[in-house]
Amino acid sequence: MSRPVLKVGIVGDIQGYPVEYDWGMHNLERAFAMLAPKQPDVLIMDGDLSDQGDPEAFSYYRMLTEKYFKGKIPMPVACAGNHDYLHSGGNTLAVYEKLCRALGQEAVNPFHSLIAGYDFIAFSENTGDIPPQKQLEMLERELVRAAERDPVKPIFVVTHYPPANTVAGSHDASGRQELFELFERFPQVVSISGHTHYPLEDERSIWQGGFTAFQTSGLSYGCMEERPFNTCNSILPFAREAVQCLYMEIFESHLEIHRWNVEDSREIKPESVWRVEIPYSQAAARYTDARKNQRSAPEFPAGTQVFLRYDFGYLYLIFEQAKHEDFTQFYKVRLYDLDKNRNAVFKSENLYVTGFYRLERNQDHRQVIQLPGNDLTPCGRMRAEIYPVESFGNTGKPLVLDFDNPCSSPLPGLTERPQE
Repeated sequence: MSRPVLKVGIVGDIQGYPVEYDWGMHNLERAFAMLAPKQPDVLIMDGDLSDQGDPEAFSYYRMLTEKYFKGKIPMPVACAGNHDYLHSGGNTLAVYEKLCRALGQEAVNPFHSLIAGYDFIAFSENTGDIPPQKQLEMLERELVRAAERDPVKPIFVVTHYPPANTVAGSHDASGRQELFELFERFPQVVSISGHTHYPLEDERSIWQGGFTAFQTSGLSYGCMEERPFNTCNSILPFAREAVQCLYMEIFESHLEIHRWNVEDSREIKPESVWRVEIPYSQAAARYTDARKNQRSAPEFPAGTQVFLRYDFGYLYLIFEQAKHEDFTQFYKVRLYDLDKNRNAVFKSENLYVTGFYRLERNQDHRQVIQLPGNDLTPCGRMRAEIYPVESFGNTGKPLVLDFDNPCSSPLPGLTERPQE
């Protein structure tokens, strides 16, 4: 087997404080301890190194690189994120310069480095008083320069925010349409972005269309743009279990991208390492939106039962997970009122996320769903339909339960949508 030309560690969304007992820095150490034996040549950090723009966090990051990569500090390729700019007083350029100085990177934006014949560009938004359109023009010039230098090799572009409507987490306000439109003009682009905190188990975390894009999850907590009912805003239940990073090997003919959960020190789906061919051909790309058509819908095994449980003012549905060749990511629950003739009147629909991203030791074959109190008819006869949904949206046949609500009044406090 051929040796990689370059080995690249990729981390982001650490949101750390400069102390060893900080959760983000703890996970960064675990990531570095995992990456160090691989001896990466490049270390990408795609923003939100600090939680509140603390420059000491930047220096702490550098100290950890010196601790774990003794004798061979990887080349830094980094951009700033929105958390890095907090409390900057509007002086984002000073923050960016402190970040670059601490990491050992030249304080220019976009930052462009040629490493072993491959172009790496890091682009930080809102740096200094340069208008956004002017910054995009500067990024475009660097892309043109890279493409003219070598029309075949990938151009790695590191941003905090993802290009819009590409990877998981990029379909809401987090996605940047201007980046999408720019990158579409350069098929060689491999976009590497953070900000979404989306779990890497989801195959939508890599996308190919006019270019290639993948998101890097994060080392602080997991989020989900769909904002399921059992999340807190967008933060997942047990979000601190989704602490993840990437390791990439660059070969002359292809890229191999490995996903890791640093808490488990476990490679995520080692049998499904992402592979991007060089040169890039959209016609032959494997990670396109057409993947949905190649996947089945999840299904409940025959005889699966659903149970109702009333505890301390809350109603729960409990059932065995649906089966799928990848995993069931969501359950869509529809509630109906039933009249005396069992005619159903639609009441509500809510999406619930499963624990697909959780640590292996905490995986559960059961699903527990807390029903929304405000949607329950007091002492009413009701129906719940539970549809299993996989990550690309393919939806299986539902479990159906008709039940009597034992509560005589709306359940208190359920508008807060507490986590388990």
